Amino acid sequence: MDDPREILAVDPYNNVTSDEEDEQAIAKELEFMERKKQALMERLKRKQDFKKPEDPNFEAVEVPQSPAKKSIVKKSQDALKQAIRPVASNINESMLSQQSQESPSNTTTYFMQKFQDAKRNEDKQIAKYEGMMNARVHTFGTDNKEYKPIITNELESFSNLWVKKRYIPEEDLKRALHEIKILRLNKLFAKIRPPKFQEPDYANWATVGLISHKSDIKFTSSEKPVKFFMFTITDFQHSLDVYIFGKKGVERYYNLRLGDVIAILNPEVLPWRPSGRGNFIKSFNLRISHDFKCILEIGSSRDLGWCPIVNKKTHKSCGSPINTNVHMCCDYHREVQFRGTGAKRIELNGGYALGAPTKVDSQPSLYRAKGENQFNIVRSTRKGLSEEEERVKRNSHNFTNSNSAKAFFDEKFQNPDMLANLDSKRRKIIDTKKSTALSRELGKIMRRKDSSGLEDKSEGEKQKMKQTTESALQTGLIQRLGFDPTHGKISKVLKSSVPGGESMPNRINGKKTVINDLLQYKKEKVILAPSKNEWFKKRSHREEVWQRHFGSKETEVASDASGSDLEIV
Repeated sequence: MDDPREILAVDPYNNVTSDEEDEQAIAKELEFMERKKQALMERLKRKQDFKKPEDPNFEAVEVPQSPAKKSIVKKSQDALKQAIRPVASNINESMLSQQSQESPSNTTTYFMQKFQDAKRNEDKQIAKYEGMMNARVHTFGTDNKEYKPIITNELESFSNLWVKKRYIPEEDLKRALHEIKILRLNKLFAKIRPPKFQEPDYANWATVGLISHKSDIKFTSSEKPVKFFMFTITDFQHSLDVYIFGKKGVERYYNLRLGDVIAILNPEVLPWRPSGRGNFIKSFNLRISHDFKCILEIGSSRDLGWCPIVNKKTHKSCGSPINTNVHMCCDYHREVQFRGTGAKRIELNGGYALGAPTKVDSQPSLYRAKGENQFNIVRSTRKGLSEEEERVKRNSHNFTNSNSAKAFFDEKFQNPDMLANLDSKRRKIIDTKKSTALSRELGKIMRRKDSSGLEDKSEGEKQKMKQTTESALQTGLIQRLGFDPTHGKISKVLKSSVPGGESMPNRINGKKTVINDLLQYKKEKVILAPSKNEWFKKRSHREEVWQRHFGSKETEVASDASGSDLEIV
């Protein structure tokens, strides 16, 4: 074994890395350090050559001063050169951009620049809108052709709805909707957003949907009443109302049928305000007030149906439009059925109803309506809160009641709810203790009765109980049950009636074996008549009994008759 303290010569074959690799690594490190040194020297030179320009805000500032006497002293040549020396150019582009942005926002130049930019942007928007209006069309390119309905069952590509009948062939429909932006209802609600509800930035656009409702013809309440009617288009997820104004428009489009899939070209966006709730705009509708033919009938929907659930108050069906291929009733009645089904399941029923938690010294903003079996949630009538109150509301905690909140923030506060039912709580604790003690005593009595049940019996009674138990065990019925219906009483009887408690199991097992042997015979092999041996034994036994009682008398009579001198005539 080598001693590690011994200094040995360097063995070149034991080196993991070669000396050449070490030299290359050192050379690379020196080269890197040299390049870093050169880069730092160039950076230092640029810093020394760079002269920070003066603040441009102070270049045009004129400070009045008292007139000074003209000096006769001539300036040195170096001073003149220094004054004439131009400002060094800034090679840092970020500094130049920062210098251009340092002009104050309250100067006349800044205001004029912003005004010119706003004017320029307005002109661009006006030019863009004029270009859109010049490229806008008001009718579909169908040339008022009339087509025969085509019975079909296919998915319409533009509306993504199943149709059972086409009013226009698919090729002609693609030709009519060429270069027109198709906006389904979900896309239309994404494009027309509050608060301005501006029209989509397309020269020509059309929205598609199926008609689910149509109102009667009415007149406006203006000085010159105008005829109008309204219909609703839907895609089974979103709904939108469309108003038709004017005599020609009403006469042309009032014959539209429920369930028809239509396309509306370039309608007007009509924002509406809910009455009695302020001046804010909540949503929008579509309006057609010109006389051009801008509605194209595509086909008839296959899956349109109506909710069949009957209203208990009006005794009429709900009638909301539904997709019969997906649902059997509307969303509202599905929610009611879901809640009714959940109420029947114990695992879905909680101890508390749904509702907002109560905050400290305030009422919840949402709560359940009063009444039987009502699950709707009603908005409270509180006024709007200020920004400070809203901030406090967001950062506050929610508690089950006000006392819990006060106890959370005040350590010395004693909750009165804990002392409200103190007597009843004490009474419940005492009753629980009494019931526990009574159960314990009854258990002791029952155990004592079970243990001393055979001590008061006499030997005759024990023997009788033993015979009854043995006869019950011999049938084998109790063994086939799989459990002891007497809860161990049979074993107690057998052990107490048999001295030693060891010979009885053997005796029962022997009888059990005989009974099992008898049960193994089939029905056709069992003969109930006595065997021949038994018959001969019984016959010989009867003869012996007869000979014992009557055989000796007959022999005596016979002997007397032979020796008598009397003759029988």
